[in-house]
Amino acid sequence: MNVSWGRWVTLVLLLIIGVAVAAVKAQSTPPKPPQVVKPTIHYQAETNTTTLLGLLQQPAAAWQQMPAGEAVSFGYTPQAYWFKVSVGANDADRMLYLGYPLLDSIDVYFVQAGQVLSQVSMGDQYPFAQRPIHNKNFVVPLPTHAAHDIYLRVQTESSLRFPLEIWSPLQFMEFHQYQVAATGLYFGLILCMVFYNLFTYLVTRDRSFLNYSAYTLSVGLLMAGLDGVGYQYLWPWSVWIQDRIVTMIGSIMILFATLVTMGVLQTKQHSARLHRVLRFFMALYGVIFLLSLILPYAVLIPFVLGFAVICCGFLLSCGIILWRRGLIYARIYTFALGGLLAAISVNSLGYLGLFESVFVQRYAIMAASAFEVLLLSWALALRFNESRQEQLVLKEQLNHQLEDMVTKRTQELKQVMLRLQKANQELEQKSNEDGLTGLYNRRFLNQEFKREFRRSMRSGRELTLIMLDIDHFKPLNDSHGHLVGDQILIELAQVLRQLLRRASDTVYRYGGEEFVVLLPDTDEIGARDIAMKIAEKVRQHAFDTDQGEMRITVSMGVAVARPGVYDQPTQLLAAADEALYRAKAAGRDQIRVVAKRLASD
Repeated sequence: MNVSWGRWVTLVLLLIIGVAVAAVKAQSTPPKPPQVVKPTIHYQAETNTTTLLGLLQQPAAAWQQMPAGEAVSFGYTPQAYWFKVSVGANDADRMLYLGYPLLDSIDVYFVQAGQVLSQVSMGDQYPFAQRPIHNKNFVVPLPTHAAHDIYLRVQTESSLRFPLEIWSPLQFMEFHQYQVAATGLYFGLILCMVFYNLFTYLVTRDRSFLNYSAYTLSVGLLMAGLDGVGYQYLWPWSVWIQDRIVTMIGSIMILFATLVTMGVLQTKQHSARLHRVLRFFMALYGVIFLLSLILPYAVLIPFVLGFAVICCGFLLSCGIILWRRGLIYARIYTFALGGLLAAISVNSLGYLGLFESVFVQRYAIMAASAFEVLLLSWALALRFNESRQEQLVLKEQLNHQLEDMVTKRTQELKQVMLRLQKANQELEQKSNEDGLTGLYNRRFLNQEFKREFRRSMRSGRELTLIMLDIDHFKPLNDSHGHLVGDQILIELAQVLRQLLRRASDTVYRYGGEEFVVLLPDTDEIGARDIAMKIAEKVRQHAFDTDQGEMRITVSMGVAVARPGVYDQPTQLLAAADEALYRAKAAGRDQIRVVAKRLASD
């Protein structure tokens, strides 16, 4: 996106010169004098009693005469007018030409010796295909070579203005080919800028280029509507679109113009107040666009034009204000918009009938809008390029800072990871421990029990599980309090740890006053021996509590597993629990062993 100022200036000048040359060529005198006749035009305003028959019977004094050589120009008026021109005899074919495309209703009557030879009705309120010659303006072949009169009734909601000329077909085609070339060059430029900014958006993902592409497209559509080529080529099937094209596309154009202004001038960063007003105009013209789908042209056009003057003035003010603050893009923006507004002002004076110059009105606004489109695209490219350079510098600075921070943070992270690893180990240990006794808890038993059971089944060795329960623990809690009960549980855990000599033998707190002892590689004889040692040790041990020394007994259920006896670890646990239940039923302080045997045993 590196943009060369010289390249852009050259492109702008070449395109502007191209449009201007083609436009001037269209108005310059061809090598052969054109066979064009600008007849004397008589006119009068229509009344409620005006009829064609009445006009044919009127004396010449009833008509007013336009100044010789001047085009019709009455500005905005709802009044219908009748026009009369006289055409002399001629051996060649001829055409009547009305050079303004936005006339709503035109009724043309060719009259000879008081008789109507033919009649043609055309205009924006009629389908384009109804025109006798498909031209963006209004062209009608004369029905006779003899002398006759032409009566025209014209009414429009737009400006009532048009040049009226009589042409030979060949000279008309030769003379207007330069006008077609200028128009084609203009719309080609608009289309190129639409796609250029659209593709730039797809590459950069900068929404300003997308908004500008939409703005350029709306400018092109508006100019197509005003020039008549839109009705000729784009929507000839829709009278409804042609009737509302100025209000619809005009409101969309100004809406996107405010978005482009925000993007070029970056008003959100440079002036919050200007940004808020621009957002207001966006909302206003959004509403006007919706109204243009409902309300007729004549009702809405005064509001569209009135607010457009205010909005365009404010857009120009935004450029001037930020230009004075030193924003380089504001300078380009102001020049571009200022030229377009000057052309629009000149064109508006012509529409109001204050002066008549078809060349200035038709091509000045085209050249100015082309100039604005190119300059604003240039400004957007410059702004993006500068923003990108600033981002690259900032990115480089941030990269250096990031490298320093990464080096520093890496060391800190190593220390944190070590502490975190230690904390995780401690946390995992805590999650597997009983908070009161410090023994492994039931959760950890479930994991280890399954692992030991599977290992026992694979190795073919016995696995013994002892389930132990303190006798009469609930009455003890009720009599002496839970604190004393907790002290007994803690000391019992210590006693059980001391009795288990092998590293593989593990004691767990199963819950409440119940404990589980897991004895891998221990047969029934060894299990009985360990259980008896536990019972004897507990029976003789004096437990130190806040209520003095106390003695307790325990009941135990012992279950021994071998491969082929139990299929699941839960079965072994259930067997030990059942043995514990039988020990308690036998009077407590008892040991019961379950040792299932295979049929082969």
